[in-house]
Amino acid sequence: MKQGAHPHEKPHHPHWPLETLLFAFVFALGWRSVHAPETWIHLKTGAKILAEHVLPRTDPFGYGSSGGAWTTDSWLFDAVAAQLDALGGVKAVVFLKSLAAAAAFALLLPINHGSPLAAASLLALGACAGWAGLVETPAVFDLLYFALFIRLLRPRHRFQWWQGAAAAALTALWANTHGASALLALWLVGLKVFKASLRTTARERLGYWATLGACILTLSWNPLGWSVLGRTFADAIAVPGGWPADWISLYALFAAAGLASSWYTLQQEFVTTVAAAAIIALSLVLPGLRPLAILAACPVIALALGHWLKPRSDTWPRVMRWAVFAGFLLAGYHHFVAAPLSRARGYGAPALSGAAHYLQSNGVHGRMFNEPDTGAELIGLTDRPVFVDARPGVYPASFRREAAAWPILFRQLDAVYRFDYAVMHNHRAGAPARVIDEDPNWVLGYADDRALVYLKKVGENALLVPRERRLIAPNRMWPDGLDPLLADKRKAGKALEELDRWLVQAPDSVQALIWKAYALGRLGLADKADRHLDLARERPRLRRDPELNAAYAFALEARGRGPEARDAYRSALEAAQRLGQPRVEAEILPRLAALQRRLGDETAAREAEARAKALPAPVEAEE
Repeated sequence: MKQGAHPHEKPHHPHWPLETLLFAFVFALGWRSVHAPETWIHLKTGAKILAEHVLPRTDPFGYGSSGGAWTTDSWLFDAVAAQLDALGGVKAVVFLKSLAAAAAFALLLPINHGSPLAAASLLALGACAGWAGLVETPAVFDLLYFALFIRLLRPRHRFQWWQGAAAAALTALWANTHGASALLALWLVGLKVFKASLRTTARERLGYWATLGACILTLSWNPLGWSVLGRTFADAIAVPGGWPADWISLYALFAAAGLASSWYTLQQEFVTTVAAAAIIALSLVLPGLRPLAILAACPVIALALGHWLKPRSDTWPRVMRWAVFAGFLLAGYHHFVAAPLSRARGYGAPALSGAAHYLQSNGVHGRMFNEPDTGAELIGLTDRPVFVDARPGVYPASFRREAAAWPILFRQLDAVYRFDYAVMHNHRAGAPARVIDEDPNWVLGYADDRALVYLKKVGENALLVPRERRLIAPNRMWPDGLDPLLADKRKAGKALEELDRWLVQAPDSVQALIWKAYALGRLGLADKADRHLDLARERPRLRRDPELNAAYAFALEARGRGPEARDAYRSALEAAQRLGQPRVEAEILPRLAALQRRLGDETAAREAEARAKALPAPVEAEE
């Protein structure tokens, strides 16, 4: 188990017990990772390829794109993921993704200055820092291919022809799994060719040049041929899944440390160092490359530490202490990322399944309006052409901006595209769907905690439109909108009946339970109100959704349960911060401040008001 001192030149210190532990750690991160909406489109594309045995050449998913030219550069990932999804569901696809990510990080552990424990710690932190990239998309295989190329190209022994064959095969796989990043394979081999041309024999130089030629050839061994180069980094303009990517983050720390370490390791590890520096530089302008940049930085940082740290023998007690450290790191990841975010959105956490079932069971048809961020899931859950989705290059940026600005432009969009029904997320903060509620040509057909479905009164779905307009508008943050109805004895009974119909239509709706509890409390039925609040508290979704948690706090406050309401408001604020929802924070903070003032905590009330003032002004539409 003990490791002796090793020179810095070409360090390679394998440590199988530690590699196994690191593999298990990263696999666990992947298994409990967040999800990306883009996965739905990859699965649907893969199913289409498997059924038709040909790549799509025009967009088969959206009518807003007018059937424009579109294809996939990740057909192999799409087809494999679709087959796994059909056979084993979400867990099978997540298993494949976790396997690829875990293998990538474990493969880079031996590249260190003589202390595998330090390298393993860096890689474990790097896996946590790159959590946004551990999603079920083709980009996760970039991590594995990069690690394989680094391991393949760095051995010091003489060039072997099997290395060239392996590099060519990996290039072909990369081009078919994720063609948008496959150019990196040529970059890595090209770096090796340049390095070999400086101080190797003519035979070896010839071998590496032949390898580069073979890789250039096999790069074209994909259905798109050389045109795959035209899609280079096409999907790297945003972080996978659209998750936040703040500059003040672990990514920034790894990027800065990786670039700084490059000065120390350039002569020691030319290919690894230059490759890492280039990817880090690209990630500054292409956020989608940030997970790969973190992985690339890890071995460079580990090697640079060798200039200050002495090699250490890795005894079993030290390895076990590292396992404890990894356990704490995994617990932290679970608390700060997996628990609050993994069921937030994307593949594995469907938000529109209730709406999709309503559309199918009621035979709703015609032209659908949807938001850009709901398009991918609607493509995955239904066979209906969507109005827009977030695929880069499919829709003009101006078109996506207009679609995202639907709370302002819905009537203009409807006049142009003549929608028959509309599906959107049930965002309650700011009541963005108010514009449709107030339009006499539209009526709400379905609502649950995650989605709204509106039907146009005339046209394709006229027979499905309810005879009576709904009294209750579910796309509101606070249930006090029920007060005018509850104050009128004739309308109060109808309001309760409508709340019951809402619960029947969407039996898992937490919002409907909270609103009915509020209504029952206002009508003096305290026991029934508290029972409904207890039922709402038992639903897992309440803790994950800040808007629902805030409405629950409001209902508690109305029942005179001030301290409980204060805790619920605070919990809702924390969830809104994790999910990056300042508009929700802006609605909760004044309510919390008023409650704290009533509870006699003037200092806390002023702090909440100051936080509300410090929030940026709400943006009506974002691309």
